[in-house]
Amino acid sequence: QSPSALARLWTLLVIGASQWLHMFRGVLFRSVYFRSSAARVGSDERKCISTAATSYLLKHYDKIIASSSIGVTRDEHQAHALTELDRLRNDLLTGGNDLVEGGTTGSIGEGEEREASASALFSLFFKNTKKSSKLLGPSSTAPKGVYLHGGVGCGKTFCMDLFYDSIPTDSAITSQKVHFHKFMLDVHKQMHEAKMIEGIKGDVIPRVVQKTVQGGKVLCFDEFQVTDVADALILQRLFTGLFDAGVVTVITSNRPPEDLYLNGIQRDRFLPFIDLLKEKLNVVSMEDSEIDYRLIQGETKAWGTYFIGEDSKVSFDEVFVSLTKGAEDVMPTTLRTQGRSVSVPQSSSRYNIARFSFNDLCRKPLGAADYLAIGETYNTVFIEDVPKLSMNDVNVVRRFIVFVDAMYECHVKLVIHAEAAPGELFQVDLENQFMDEAFAFDRTRSRLDEMGSKEYLRRRWSGSSQSSS
Repeated sequence: QSPSALARLWTLLVIGASQWLHMFRGVLFRSVYFRSSAARVGSDERKCISTAATSYLLKHYDKIIASSSIGVTRDEHQAHALTELDRLRNDLLTGGNDLVEGGTTGSIGEGEEREASASALFSLFFKNTKKSSKLLGPSSTAPKGVYLHGGVGCGKTFCMDLFYDSIPTDSAITSQKVHFHKFMLDVHKQMHEAKMIEGIKGDVIPRVVQKTVQGGKVLCFDEFQVTDVADALILQRLFTGLFDAGVVTVITSNRPPEDLYLNGIQRDRFLPFIDLLKEKLNVVSMEDSEIDYRLIQGETKAWGTYFIGEDSKVSFDEVFVSLTKGAEDVMPTTLRTQGRSVSVPQSSSRYNIARFSFNDLCRKPLGAADYLAIGETYNTVFIEDVPKLSMNDVNVVRRFIVFVDAMYECHVKLVIHAEAAPGELFQVDLENQFMDEAFAFDRTRSRLDEMGSKEYLRRRWSGSSQSSS
């Protein structure tokens, strides 16, 4: 080529390089400017959200109290709990992206902004096909959860429900609410499947953590209690994994953290879990609340769900015949659940009604999975001949507690024929070794009262008819 042609080519290359460099500087400047502006705007927006959201739950609570038709007054223990839940809600809404996508909450320096912008521009021109991985938010950036504890009927679950229902469905924050007993049942099921079906050897807790996190980064556990040694020995590793993954928890319990699994087998191995809860959750006591709000609901009690003594047995039978309309399909059946069989002495598949004796349910080796299968299959369950209970047969008491919990969680209509009223069915010296059962049965007593109220009976059954044979 001639010298003049080479000169023109060189000139074009210089001009092109100059224009490309100018464009690079412009894009880099705009990227840094808008990133900084977005950070300032985001900060301002978070401040606005913080101001508006600070007392959202408390204001909603006051509206509920003001509109109450049964004379419920403001409870300062509930208000205190909601103030703490408002704090958590505010933290989630102002830092939700960090919670979901990971990363730190610290500000990015100017040098880091330029480096990030240059990297983004480089990838724009030179298509990098390797996708950047988004890690789960580290526990250091996740807000502290809340642990609510107090006596039966003080409003713990009510407060947690207000919090859970207030999380915007269109936000990036995923959440789930579950009864703790049901959650642990699912954990053991996942561990079994990982070992037996998927053939995983060694520690399967990380796999359980991974699946749990997929269900939500905010987990609300209702009725947190530990009475089983198998649960006690895995909770430390399980919750450490959840917290390390950035999961935030809200917990309700009848017991303060330090009283969990009291007098349990190998409790020394459980103590680090208590320290972990205190580190990751703010503990709020509702112990001094003297109002049982579920008894207030009981003032509008419906008739015909709890029958006492032999004289009422005829009435109990009449209710069963009335609800099944004398159906010819009432017959024995068997439910299948997780490889186990549950015998149902009297079942109406047409009306989803079942009838058991106390011995059928509580003197046979049934567990939570069996009771949940019943609750998910039948919208109404009759149980007859419930005796007065004592710690002479602690396993029977525990089964009855778990059974009532399962029926309550599934919103099953429970019709009972018993030897005594709920408050007189079970009494135990609180100084003995069965304190956990005593506290748990206090909840059962209150739930039995509530399950006879018109408000409870109007609830929608949460189960669906399952296969049986």
